[in-house]
Amino acid sequence: MKKVSVIIPTMKGREAMLQKLLYTIPTEHEIIIVDDEDLLLAAKRNKGARQAKGEYLFFVDDDNYLKTGALEEMVKAFDETIGVMGMTACYDDKKMIVADGGSDRSMLTGFTSGIRTNNPLWRGCSPYGDWATLYGVDEVANAFMIRRELFEDAGGFDEENFPIDLDEADLCKRIKDMGYRVVYNSKAICYHKSQTYSHIPNFRRPLNAYFMGRNRQLYQRKHLNALSYCVYVAFFLPVFVGFYTGSLIWRKNFQMIFPFLQGVFDGLRCCRENKYQQKS
Repeated sequence: MKKVSVIIPTMKGREAMLQKLLYTIPTEHEIIIVDDEDLLLAAKRNKGARQAKGEYLFFVDDDNYLKTGALEEMVKAFDETIGVMGMTACYDDKKMIVADGGSDRSMLTGFTSGIRTNNPLWRGCSPYGDWATLYGVDEVANAFMIRRELFEDAGGFDEENFPIDLDEADLCKRIKDMGYRVVYNSKAICYHKSQTYSHIPNFRRPLNAYFMGRNRQLYQRKHLNALSYCVYVAFFLPVFVGFYTGSLIWRKNFQMIFPFLQGVFDGLRCCRENKYQQKS
């Protein structure tokens, strides 16, 4: 089997989860743990990738653990047309309900839709069909694999513009623009004890609220032409701001409104300074 470098960015307080993840990674693979508290997520991932020696890089967050044979399924399914492959995340190993099956993104509006989210793992989901092993997506998250050579050719994660949030989306967009596919593998399973996905947004930290507001604007500016970006700002940005602000009011999470709106403002003026210094 081709060697995989497993890159794990860690957070303080997750030591028990990290040990559970490590127990599920076959010992023949290289394991790189990045616990630098001075770095945010994308920078941690880049730091781990620079140390890697495997043919494949597998990025996985420390609040996951793997089903037996998951990495083997990923490597086996890779071919020369695939740039990035996501690993399907289920909430736990009992109900096998999909927590993350990839996302599709409308480039003009900036809105995304989760694929298979909250569905039973093997239930057919048109247009992907029953038991489809690989299906195309726009974006991956949480646990995904890429050939190390391609990752280096693409320039890695854009940690300046997207230190957290949309770092995977930006990488996948650049990989697609290079002519490769971005896919999910429904037979490669990890377990991610995350909160059940809801269509009503919320934030647990000011850091996340700020970067969601800021990075959306930087992403649209980076990947849209001038005319499309002007259309986005005029018509779809007000929808985005109104929807997220209204959701935070509905959830009575008032303390997240200011950092979110500050992020939107900073994104519009292309500010790259991190005003919320909490680490992720």
